[in-house]
Amino acid sequence: MTLLTQQQLFQEFTPVGWNEWKAQATVDLRQTPFERIRWTTPDGFTLEPWYAPDNTERLPGGPEPEPGNIWRNCRRIAVSDIHQANRIALESFSQDVTALEFSFTDPGLATGKNIATLLQGIAVPAVAIYFSGLIDDPLLLMETLAAMPEFSGNTGGILASPDQVPEGQEQALCNAARSMPEFRFLALDTLPWHARGATASQEIAIALAAASDTIHRFTEAGIETDRVAAGMEIIMAAGSSHFTELAKPRALRALLTALLKAWGARENTMPRLFARTSALNRSTLDPFTNVLRQTTEAVSAVLGGYRTLQIDPFDNGLSVPENTAERISGNIHLILREESFLNRVADPAAGSHYIETLGAELARAAWSFFLEIEAVGGLSAAIKSGEVERAVAGSGAARKKTLENRRKTLIGVNRYPWPLTPVQERNIDELLQVVETEPSGSHTAAFELLRLKAERHRSLTGGVPSVFIGLSGDPAISFRQAAFAEDFFRCGGFDIAGTAMLEGEEDACERALLEGPAIVVLCIAEKDPVPSAEALCRALSERHPSLIKVFAGKPPENPEKLLHAGLDSFIHTGVDVLAMLQSYHTKTGIQ
Repeated sequence: MTLLTQQQLFQEFTPVGWNEWKAQATVDLRQTPFERIRWTTPDGFTLEPWYAPDNTERLPGGPEPEPGNIWRNCRRIAVSDIHQANRIALESFSQDVTALEFSFTDPGLATGKNIATLLQGIAVPAVAIYFSGLIDDPLLLMETLAAMPEFSGNTGGILASPDQVPEGQEQALCNAARSMPEFRFLALDTLPWHARGATASQEIAIALAAASDTIHRFTEAGIETDRVAAGMEIIMAAGSSHFTELAKPRALRALLTALLKAWGARENTMPRLFARTSALNRSTLDPFTNVLRQTTEAVSAVLGGYRTLQIDPFDNGLSVPENTAERISGNIHLILREESFLNRVADPAAGSHYIETLGAELARAAWSFFLEIEAVGGLSAAIKSGEVERAVAGSGAARKKTLENRRKTLIGVNRYPWPLTPVQERNIDELLQVVETEPSGSHTAAFELLRLKAERHRSLTGGVPSVFIGLSGDPAISFRQAAFAEDFFRCGGFDIAGTAMLEGEEDACERALLEGPAIVVLCIAEKDPVPSAEALCRALSERHPSLIKVFAGKPPENPEKLLHAGLDSFIHTGVDVLAMLQSYHTKTGIQ
């Protein structure tokens, strides 16, 4: 076999520099400014659309990648009934699960006897076992596990915060872990901040600050930095922004290397990284779209190098049977490994100019925020002062704004909603309860709440207020306006009474009012749409005074004529879709 070098592989291609590429791109864009194809990220820095060696930034040196890209397929099992949890755990191995997370719903369940029952029939040395949920005493649990010989080589961990370990128990906790050198007992969980809207760089900074606080506390108790780092498991969310989420763990590992060195670590010991797919963008009403989102998130996590990946079921059981949702979500691991072969390449993102630069920018932004946290006195002090909460709240509000004005699309949520299934219609009350209790940072809850309230209105009254869409002028333009308007109102749960061309004032009014709509949308594609819209608004108001008239398009320079004629509002790209749909709900009596 001939060994090809990089030079031999690409020798027939003429090298292209950044300036040369940009000059050609500017020509190809014609009237579009080059700045339009740059991306300003939620973290505040701007990325170019393409990178070459001469404008690429590199991540600072991190740990060497492992020989393969082997991740653990972790299944989380809620433990309320010990025997049932054990049965579910044993069934999980048919899906090639390689890690189990037992999440206790009651602190009284975490006893030695119950753990022995939980693990009955499981080859503990061969499967990473995690414990999470309601754990009152991590030290007691650690000592219980240390007394079990089969746990000596286990590579799982107790996913409890160091804050749950009382002052003075640091040394005892580390002593209990000595017989389990690969078992982690200090979990640094950034998911609560992700749920509130933290950006990728903020999540990295919070993880670094949590690690720094933990190292400070345990080294003060006389424990070496290397031992503390070896006991850490950092839990991160894998979101849907593919390249950002891929670069996030790479940037975190690079910064952890610098942090541990600053704390005097001598060995190449790193905290282990554990990923969970994000719940923020999970749709309750369009569950199968969640499978696509989770697949993207899982690919990001795997290529980013997380050691353990836990994928939640894509549905809560109110739209799809629980066992079906569990099985399909679990199969994502198998497809990525057995069909996509992602496990055969170590650090496949290395060498990508774009990802290297993105990672470097994330690291820079994260380090800046980390230094702000440290300046306050560390993570605990920054949380108490509200510093972290304020920063994350601002990021979360900005991100939600992009969803509310549909600058960012979530299929099935704020664009292209799919009709409810018969199963969902039967479970309206339960679905409403689930959506109403979603975390404040949820990307989907506000829009889905509108649709559910509309469906509940239908079940109570026999119908939902409908929307008629009238078109006039150039069909090529007015039909695009109509498609925008239909999608707009379907996201609020409204029925579409019909769409038709309007010709002549009398005929137009008859057509518009034929099905008794609550809202009429005017899509008028004329050079000056104001005269036609004004006439139609007056005619419709005379025949149906309470009818809501909406104009599809931006307001003209002088919208007063239309407003005086009875027009209610304008809908167009960039408006606050959520706020407007909420107002239409109020005006039509849905809520």
